Formats: sequence, C-alpha cells, structure tokens
Amino acid sequence: MKYDVIIIGAGAAGLLAMRELAEAGHHVCMLEAAAFAGGRISPIKEGFQSHVEAGAEFIHGKLPLTFKLLKEAGLSYEVVEDKMIGVQNGIWQTEEHDGHWDEFMKQLGRLKTDITILQFLEENFSKPEHLQLRQAVQRFSEGFNLADISKASILSIKNEWKDIEKKQYRVKGGYIQLIDHLVDCCSQFNTEFHFNTCAKEIEYENGNVTIYATDNKKFQAKKLIITVSAGILQSGTIKFKPELTDHAVAIQGLGFGAVIKFLLEFKTCFWKEFDDEIGFLLTDEEIPTWWTQLPAESNLLTGWLGGPNATKKIFEPDTSLLQTALLSLSSIFRIPPAMLQEELTNYKIINWLNQPFIKGGYSYNTLHSKQAINILSSPVHDTIYFAGEAISKSESQGTVESALQSGHDTAKMLIEFYEIEKQE
Repeated sequence: MKYDVIIIGAGAAGLLAMRELAEAGHHVCMLEAAAFAGGRISPIKEGFQSHVEAGAEFIHGKLPLTFKLLKEAGLSYEVVEDKMIGVQNGIWQTEEHDGHWDEFMKQLGRLKTDITILQFLEENFSKPEHLQLRQAVQRFSEGFNLADISKASILSIKNEWKDIEKKQYRVKGGYIQLIDHLVDCCSQFNTEFHFNTCAKEIEYENGNVTIYATDNKKFQAKKLIITVSAGILQSGTIKFKPELTDHAVAIQGLGFGAVIKFLLEFKTCFWKEFDDEIGFLLTDEEIPTWWTQLPAESNLLTGWLGGPNATKKIFEPDTSLLQTALLSLSSIFRIPPAMLQEELTNYKIINWLNQPFIKGGYSYNTLHSKQAINILSSPVHDTIYFAGEAISKSESQGTVESALQSGHDTAKMLIEFYEIEKQE
C-alpha cells in the first residue's frame, strides 16, 4: 500500500499535521517509535498523588494555536499566579533582578550584529562587579532556554527576555489531554497509527519515499513529514538514501539543549513555612531551579537542571542525582538532607538526554539557527518535509505552541501542493 503522506513522530507537530492532512482527504500513516503518542508531552500517572508532567508542563503566555485547540477540546486551564524568588548563597532575595540587569537589557537593546551570549558578556560585562550578572545570565540561559552560552545567539533572546514576565498557564488535568484529543480527531479519518515502529532508513526520489522500520516493516508514500526531535536528527539514527546534503548541514546547525527534570513528592509542603506563595525558586545550587504546583494544592516539588550541566550528568544514576537534589534543597531551606529523605514519599528523575526516542529537551537558537531553519523549512526534492519545535519559525521557540505551528504550516504546504497537482 502506498500512502499519500507518512509522518514520523506522534508528538504535537506530527499529530496536528496528520489531522489537517486527513481532514483535507489524504490517506495518512503515522509511525511512532514509542508505544504511545505525545513525544515530549509525557505524563506520569502512577505512584504520585495526582498526575505529574515528566515533560512539557507550562503554556508560556496566551498562545493562539494552543488556546484554540484547548477550547476546541473543551479543556480548561489555570494561570500560574505565584512568586518568583531568588536564593543566592543561602540568602533569600527580595529583588527580582541583579542591580546591573537594566544596564544589561539596555546594552542588549543597542546590539545590531548577532554574537554568542558568552561573547556579549565578555565584551560588555567582564568587570568584577558584573560577576553576579554574568552568573545570573548564564543560569537563566541554561535553565530557561537550555542553552550553551558559548553557542547560543544573544539576539534571539532579546525579545524573549523582554516578555519574560508574561503569564504562564497549566492545562488542568495535564497536557496529555490535548494529545488524546488530536489522536481521537485523527482516528475519525483515513489514518493509520503504527506504534513501537522505529524508522531506520529512508529511501527517496521525487514523489516517492520508502521507510524501512523495525521488525522488517516497510512503508511507502508519495510524501514524508519528519517531526522527530532535533536530538534524533542530529544523532544520525535515521539514515537517508541518498544522503542529505544541505539539509544535513542545517540539522547540525540547530541548537538542542539537555535537561533533567526532578519530581519529588513529600509528606508535607514544608516550603510553605518559608513562604506560602512560592512559585519558582531561582538559586545558585547544583540543581538551581525549583517550582511548586501553585495554585493547585500539592506536595510536589519540581527541580530543573538544563544546558551543559545536564549533559555532564548523562551517565549519573538516579540514586546519585536524588542525593544532589536533596543537598540543593537542604541548602535552600536549611533542612538536613536526612530529614528531607525521611519526608520524601516518591520521586522520579527524567534525564531527557537518555530518552532513546528524544535525546534532549528542546531547541535554542545558535548563530546558525536562522539559516538552518530556512533550509529545513523547504522540502527535499518536494518529497521529504521537516517539522517540529526546533524547525518552527514561531516566536514561541522551544514550546508546544511552536511544534503545533510547525505541524500546521507543513500540512498547509502539502495541502496546497496537492491542490495545485489536481489542477494540473
């Protein structure tokens, strides 16, 4: 059987592309290496008092496509209204930013030529009195963007950091409900899902593609959309015949960060003794970023380690990572690690770099990303299309919104192509 379109990757981008193509009357096949849909939207339902998010958790602002789909699916959401608190050298900070932050943003506003974040700091903020600012910028780059500051573009964060105060939201009951909605929508049309099916090799020519997958499975289509993560693309686990040229170089030009997420559930919300409105804690500890589930009542604390420091811990066992997390919390809250261990009722540590079908967290912009995205936004021989959050031209980079937008844009491109083909 030859499909109109095959899509590799049942994450947000792949599912939305599938739905739109199927609605337009095309026969679409989905190949997914994992046993379930969702990709980096990954809930944990067992062992905790309520569902927790192993992957994507927040909606960063009133993002149009995400909210349109939530409304369509009848899903509710809640605004994250809480305090962002800094803790440096064990001291809880009342000021939100370093004293030099305004100077940093002004200097950033004057910049016209792109350079790396590291180069920008070295050229403009190298004095001893700027040490805390440099550390804060690096921590924020690694924590929020998962970026390596020696590679990341400073201009790409210019507008993003200006809007950092925008409201954040959570989907009540979890992001996976949005995935379930898209799967249900797709199932109503001429579609097929093949889970536990890992694409290994792709043979292609103009208007024809063959995918060789695990268990000696073979699939054929006129068109292919690849929505796997940048980490999978960069790892070379999917082979192309003939080999990609410009697109292969562009894939390596994408920035893709590592992250480890710590989900720790305790007997009590001991952090409320310090402040009952704690939302986010930004610290200088080894596991630097922590957040609560406010406004929901929960005994869960989430820890976050992103960027190169997460990459360094790729081979560290969970037992060791847990002790590092407890030591960080011990320093923040001045509670002995043994007491925190006693308070702990359940935990899960997700090192996304070790997830075999993901190999990382999400994308950030390097100096080469703009050119790379432009190349990857164009198909290979009008046959192989790339989509996903790392390839999106959306301003909301590294988010579910950017994945959805990329899937929508790619589906639209293919639908228009088929319409022109019919007219000819």
